[in-house]
Amino acid sequence: MIEKMSPGSGRTLKENGEYVNIADSTEESFGGKGFEFISDTAKHAAPEGKVYIALQVVSDAVIASCETDEGAKITGNNFTGAILPVGFVLYGRYTSVTLESGKVIAYKGV
Repeated sequence: MIEKMSPGSGRTLKENGEYVNIADSTEESFGGKGFEFISDTAKHAAPEGKVYIALQVVSDAVIASCETDEGAKITGNNFTGAILPVGFVLYGRYTSVTLESGKVIAYKGV
């Protein structure tokens, strides 16, 4: 499959055999798919077919819970309840986020 890709096409092959366009990935990482400002304690779910790819803390925040998509398991110690400082960015593939306190910008991606 890799031999089918032309140099400079912007496409690259993922481990699962799917193609991804690097320009699209770059746009997505800079918020090109939109974002949601979360400043309450309600559960916020990413829109159908999307996930939150990053949570940027804009006011010291405590995450009450978050869920990830099938391919992005959270391992190690649990960070819920920990104070995340202003400026901190938590990368991942989150399907939902609930804050205990604070404010975050949840960037949408696919």
